[in-house]
Amino acid sequence: MVRCWSLLGLIFVSLFGSSRVLAQTNPNPPPPEGYPPPAGAYPPQGAPPPAGYPPPGVYAPPAWAPPPPPPEHPRRVFSLTVSPIHLTLPVVELTAEARVHDKIGIAVIGGAGKYSDPNVSGISATVFEAGAQIRYYVIGDFRHGMQLGGELLYLHLYDDRVAISGEGLAVGPFIGYKIMIDAGFTFDAQVGFERITARADGNGSTANDKTIIPLLNLNVGWSF
Repeated sequence: MVRCWSLLGLIFVSLFGSSRVLAQTNPNPPPPEGYPPPAGAYPPQGAPPPAGYPPPGVYAPPAWAPPPPPPEHPRRVFSLTVSPIHLTLPVVELTAEARVHDKIGIAVIGGAGKYSDPNVSGISATVFEAGAQIRYYVIGDFRHGMQLGGELLYLHLYDDRVAISGEGLAVGPFIGYKIMIDAGFTFDAQVGFERITARADGNGSTANDKTIIPLLNLNVGWSF
């Protein structure tokens, strides 16, 4: 009987001691009260953050923004240039070009001055000229680009002292390039050829001639 109680006591101690050891070494303790949280405790996936998040003082990366567009060039609609080559005659030749379209310009040419023929002494004729151009900008536009066009120019000169006068009409195509900076300074260059019909009167006689001459225009000025 004593042995039976002793055996029962041994079994009881063994079981009780084992349960304490298991309770102390259990790596997964029971979850705390209130776990898992009830439905709705957290915002759904993809929802925007609540107001006031992130809290003040917490760095938030800046949002990406596209680079600013380049500054626009001033839109100028009128160019006024002068020919330095003609000043050596001396003749003042002005060219005024208007912007009728971004790709099209219409120019008016006018000039006046004196012309002395180095091969004929005693002749110093007064010169007047008037003409027009049409320009199409195949590359670029009115502000800056390559142009194709045509020119029509009338020239009249006379010298009352020796009763000599002459006139000519020139027409022909050209190719050119125009440069205009944002401040307004403008450079214009054109090369081509013209067919000229000329007539000269003097000393009671008249002479007529038709020929082809080169066209060269180098102008500088300002655009508005």
